[in-house]
Amino acid sequence: MPYFVCARDGAGQIILKRNTREAAEKKAAELRDMGYFEVEIIAKGEEKAA
Repeated sequence: MPYFVCARDGAGQIILKRNTREAAEKKAAELRDMGYFEVEIIAKGEEKAA
């Protein structure tokens, strides 16, 4: 399941894709350390057709 790390800085927003929860959490921590704010991880499940 893909995870998306969303973060904002003074110039705008970035969205990064990671394949594991651990990788997403690591990147989120790195972004916070770099001064980004509103950092969140969004998990996207696979959508199934009806």
